[in-house]
Amino acid sequence: MRIAIIEDLQQDSERLIKLLKEYMERYDFALQMECFGSGEEFLDAVEPEKFDLCFMDIYMDGISGVETAEKLREKDPRCLVIFLTSSPDFMAEGYRLRAWRYLLKPVDMESICEAMDECIAQVELSKRRLNVMIGRQEVSLPFSKIYYVATANRSIEIHGKDTTLTTNTHVTFEKLTAPLLNDYRFFCVGKGLVVNLQFVIQVEENCAVMTNGDRLPISRRKRSEVSAALVQFQFTWGGGGVINEEIPVDFYHMYNTFWMGASSAGRGQRRGRGKALGDCDHS
Repeated sequence: MRIAIIEDLQQDSERLIKLLKEYMERYDFALQMECFGSGEEFLDAVEPEKFDLCFMDIYMDGISGVETAEKLREKDPRCLVIFLTSSPDFMAEGYRLRAWRYLLKPVDMESICEAMDECIAQVELSKRRLNVMIGRQEVSLPFSKIYYVATANRSIEIHGKDTTLTTNTHVTFEKLTAPLLNDYRFFCVGKGLVVNLQFVIQVEENCAVMTNGDRLPISRRKRSEVSAALVQFQFTWGGGGVINEEIPVDFYHMYNTFWMGASSAGRGQRRGRGKALGDCDHS
């Protein structure tokens, strides 16, 4: 995991480095750290996908951490941001910028462990992919960009934000969606239809409303189960659809395209994460 520390106070930077090294030793987990003394220095060095996580001080000489995070979003929207500050005054700004965490100084080991466990899990999730055959070509699709998968006549359609891929291989719907249903973001809402809960805005009487405007039918006997799953997803994992439209939906900060290229599979789940919320209805 690649981490940037943006902090203009050397003693605070050294304290954070020490805690992160203790975390590495405690959990035998490799971290690559790079330190920057200002937002300007960091922005000169940052590139898309260079860092997985940034610890960002809010009060700095020059441009603030909030301004730096805004510019970071333009360069690399997938990078997670944890704000560091001695005051909670900028917490609302942190939520607006979709900061992953907001840690008050002096940072302690407990808060580092909580934040790092969640961030590592999130980075692992961003690496999960579904390999499918489209025509004669194998395509690797990030789980985080799949909105839903549905049967269509004798084919299976994989829907993204504004892209639909159709596979006409002999792989069954159950086999194709099995990896998705082992991930807590996905839920089967009816026969031949699996949705990604992070892109469900709300559940209405007989349909799930997606963030891209699609309205998907829900099995009548599964309506209450789907509603419960969405609520559990929102409050347990802190992402996904919204109860109120002011809460950000695009929780995972991924790119607006399916075509991400091939990548190696992510590391195994840590501490039992990734439990599926529901089994698919094959009847």
